[in-house]
Amino acid sequence: MTAFSQPEAGWATPALSGLAATIATSVVQTVKHAGAHAPRSLQRVIGPSEIGMPCVRRMAYKLCDWPEVNTSGDPWASIIGTAVHAWMAETYEAKDEYASEIFHQSMPQRYAAENARLGRKRYLIEKRLHIRGNIYGSADLYDRDLRTNLDWKIVGPDQLKKYAKNGPGPQYEVQAHLYGLGQENAGEQPEHVAVVFLPRGGRISDLHVWTAPYDRGMALAALERMDNVLAALDALDPPNNPQNWAMFPATSSYCTFCPFFLPGSTDPSKGCPGAQ
Repeated sequence: MTAFSQPEAGWATPALSGLAATIATSVVQTVKHAGAHAPRSLQRVIGPSEIGMPCVRRMAYKLCDWPEVNTSGDPWASIIGTAVHAWMAETYEAKDEYASEIFHQSMPQRYAAENARLGRKRYLIEKRLHIRGNIYGSADLYDRDLRTNLDWKIVGPDQLKKYAKNGPGPQYEVQAHLYGLGQENAGEQPEHVAVVFLPRGGRISDLHVWTAPYDRGMALAALERMDNVLAALDALDPPNNPQNWAMFPATSSYCTFCPFFLPGSTDPSKGCPGAQ
């Protein structure tokens, strides 16, 4: 069995020791390993969630599949988000055999998937969407009655207050309209997009919902911006001319969570020091 690097769990407060420390360290290591190797963590092709990122340098790194240096973050929030997405998908999903069990074996109503309860496919769940070229995304929920694409975001209390006050920010807003474009490409008729901020703690009634009319122009402008970054990468070739990484501006946007963030770096080819 592999030895634990922190058998006394000195990082815990209060510090753990003995069997409790061994269990705590094992759980943390298992969760971090699983989080680092989850499908979303391993994706390398840029997707709708990243096309609207404000930082051009981060987008350039991502488009080049540049090595990540900031990899020691805690994955727990992401794992909670993945679990909530899966639960919401199951809640809304309609499967013939599942519906049969619900309606013919008298399963408790709380287990009924929403589409099955309605007896029709009002909701499209986790639909794979083609945005353009090799850009795809998985939309959390599309409501055909409201002609609205919904995207779940699971956030802490401070972030929830911030989004309720200031809106979703450019990255989430662009993502929402790109999903709208994907739904349109799939033959739906989206009229609105929505980002549903679900509380990581507290009550479900604490959620915040942001909506906007679907704007194809915003989605296309975001794709054009990405194309411009690709053109700059082709012209400047920073992988073979490392000094040219500095030509891609860094914008302050959750730098500490950026996989390419390297505090104090003076060489952008090694990592980004953040917005200066």
